[in-house]
Amino acid sequence: MASSLPSFCSLNKPFYRPKAHKYYSQVRSQSFMDEGKSANIVDANLRILRDRMEEVKKKERLNKCNLQNGWNYQAGYDNKHKGVAILSESIQLIGTVSGAVGLVFFTGSFLICLASILVHLSSS
Repeated sequence: MASSLPSFCSLNKPFYRPKAHKYYSQVRSQSFMDEGKSANIVDANLRILRDRMEEVKKKERLNKCNLQNGWNYQAGYDNKHKGVAILSESIQLIGTVSGAVGLVFFTGSFLICLASILVHLSSS
């Protein structure tokens, strides 16, 4: 009866993971006499690395500003610009309306004066 049961050890196979090949840079040992040169090389390499990192950051900032369709808009909505535009249009509308009303009053006053002069001349 024990031989008819399947063995769990044979069913559980180990999970196979492909090994990732990691390539490491070559490490060289340096003598005590080369210590000054190696420090200068390390400083130069760090300086180059910093410059490249700055270039990558600049490119990332530029890519954030550029949209996919090629327009260069800033991210976000500028509420101040719209407020200034609305204020400018409102002042222009108020100026146009007040000019029209003033023209109506001036024209009416002029016509009343002209009619008054004509009535006065015709009665004398």
